Amino acid sequence: MNFLCPRKLPTLTFVRYSRPNREKLQKPEDKSLVILGKTKPSVAFPKPGISDKTLPIHVKWDRPVMVETVNPQVSGDIGGLEHFGQVDLSQPPVQLENSKALETATEDVKRVLSLDFARRRDVMEKLSQEVLKSVQMHPRDFDSLEVRITIATIKIRNIQHELVQLYPYKNQPVKHVLTHKISHRRKMLSKLREKDYKKYEWLLEKLNLLYKPMPHDAPDGVLVPKENVERKASIERLTSLWCDELRRHRLRAYQRHLVAGQPDFLLKKAEKLRHILKEEQELGLDQTVTEEEIEECLKKAEDVKAILEGPEYHEDEEYLIYKEEVKRAEHTYAS
Repeated sequence: MNFLCPRKLPTLTFVRYSRPNREKLQKPEDKSLVILGKTKPSVAFPKPGISDKTLPIHVKWDRPVMVETVNPQVSGDIGGLEHFGQVDLSQPPVQLENSKALETATEDVKRVLSLDFARRRDVMEKLSQEVLKSVQMHPRDFDSLEVRITIATIKIRNIQHELVQLYPYKNQPVKHVLTHKISHRRKMLSKLREKDYKKYEWLLEKLNLLYKPMPHDAPDGVLVPKENVERKASIERLTSLWCDELRRHRLRAYQRHLVAGQPDFLLKKAEKLRHILKEEQELGLDQTVTEEEIEECLKKAEDVKAILEGPEYHEDEEYLIYKEEVKRAEHTYAS
């Protein structure tokens, strides 16, 4: 064996096998039905030892369906990236816009260096530049609230687009970053709303954006306790609201009952006053009743009748929780 010339070692070849199709998750063809974030369905858990027959609950409470903030319906990003239009991919990237060497290059070089062969980051940078031109107050404006909100909106919608394309596979770190970006943009929107409300409305219309404040939002340095969704506390609030609406419904029904009896009362009153006036005239006593009072009673009775016959009087009052019980008449069968 010659130690000065060692033998050749076999080359190690690494072969990467892809998973079979049966183990892969099938991507849906229609991406418009994809819901980003975890969705916690409403599930009712019966409480042992509590009977509705012993302690009836007049309100029905269902646990709300929880959707994460990364969902466009929660974040307010309705239009998506399609709202800003398509970028011309034949243009050069932002870094090569003023390049003199690119102007004298051939068409093949220009096509290779265009956005058609560039990274998605360069395409989004070009889109941001085009959108910012319509928002900036001057070409060097990069620190105003409206510009920062616009840049954050483009980044948020780009991440949401990538997560939708990645579905059914997930990327939890990116979702974590997206949640923080949405909360930061919501704070900037609240500041712009307090500072300049007209510009705030104009920017929402420009970006096709909805501002949805959260209950736990607070100014910087202020800690607001986040209230959890609890069954008992929610039922107590709904019950108090149900009692208020029940009280309002019964007072309204009693008021209508009194108003419905006013015409007959006023007609009887006018008749009694006319009888008193006639007897005072026959006996020669001082008159305590005048014809004006009788005419006033008759006029009030006509006005109340007109109100009762009008369509506005018969409109049903809207309630949030309370529902009037409809009693059905019992069937009677002829023998």
